[in-house]
Amino acid sequence: MTTAHQGASSVNDVRMPDTVAQAEAAWLVAITTGDEEQRDLMLPDCVIVHGPVGNVHDRERFLSYNASMGPTVEAETSEVTCRQRGGRAIVTCFQKMRVRRLPDLPPFLVQAVATRVWFSTDEGWRLGHMQLSRRQPPV
Repeated sequence: MTTAHQGASSVNDVRMPDTVAQAEAAWLVAITTGDEEQRDLMLPDCVIVHGPVGNVHDRERFLSYNASMGPTVEAETSEVTCRQRGGRAIVTCFQKMRVRRLPDLPPFLVQAVATRVWFSTDEGWRLGHMQLSRRQPPV
C-alpha cells in the first residue's frame, strides 16, 4: 500500500486535513514542496527524533536541518499502519525519500521507518511527534 495525496488545506484556509489518511497524504506532498507546507501541518510544540545520530529537534530546528540537506523531490510510504484512539493517531510506515543534495547528481535515496503521532484539533489533524529511523535498503 502506498499513500497518495488526497488534498489538504493550509492553516490559513478553513480546515486542515479532516482524516488521518488525508494528513498523511498531505505530509508526503508537504515534504516535497517546502518548509511552510510542513510547518502548517505541525503543531508549534512538535518534536522530531531523526538522523543517524538521534537528533531531537523542535519544529523550527527540524525544518532548518531538513532544508540544509537539499530538497526532497519524491516521497512515498508503504506498509502503513494506523492506530486511532480518541483524538490521537499513531501511524507507522516505511518511508522512502529522494533528496537532491547536489544539483548535478541524481537524488539520494533515504529510507526510514517513520512513526508519526497526529492530534485532532479544531483546525483538523496536526503532527505532534515524529520519529524517523534510517534503514538500509533490502538485500
